[in-house]
Amino acid sequence: MDVDKLKQWLELAQKVQGNDFWNSIFDGPPGGQIGQVNNQQDARHRYNHYQPNQSAPSSQAEFPKVDIYTNNREWMVVVDLPGIRKEDVNLSMSANSLTIKGVLHSPYKDATMVKAERPTGHFERTIQLPELINETRTAARFFNGILEVRIMRNLAPERNIRID
Repeated sequence: MDVDKLKQWLELAQKVQGNDFWNSIFDGPPGGQIGQVNNQQDARHRYNHYQPNQSAPSSQAEFPKVDIYTNNREWMVVVDLPGIRKEDVNLSMSANSLTIKGVLHSPYKDATMVKAERPTGHFERTIQLPELINETRTAARFFNGILEVRIMRNLAPERNIRID
């Protein structure tokens, strides 16, 4: 292992991430990060079952942030896209998933980044819904950095089945 290269990498990480970078990595007991990740995955798994009044864990890695609502007619997906232009967002649907792709441009192309807390660059997020999506009955609108997608539910009326 080249100690000088490791030292250079450490200095670069501190410049880009700030002095709190290593503190956040090594906080807590050994294995604490793994336990924390497992707890977040467990919470995310519970959230994906769309239980009322339950929210997903907050995570910097999940961008963009999404809220999902439903009623007896439709799914409403609300996506936070601050600072992103409508032209830089793409939506696609397949079976029971909605994928949001886009790019968030840096506001200063001719300047050097000193500290970065806001996301920039390409992003992609796929949201799974617990039922098939009616692709032909979907509408989306973008207003003030909020993307709203409305997806009509595929609800068939209940019918009796004859038992032989």
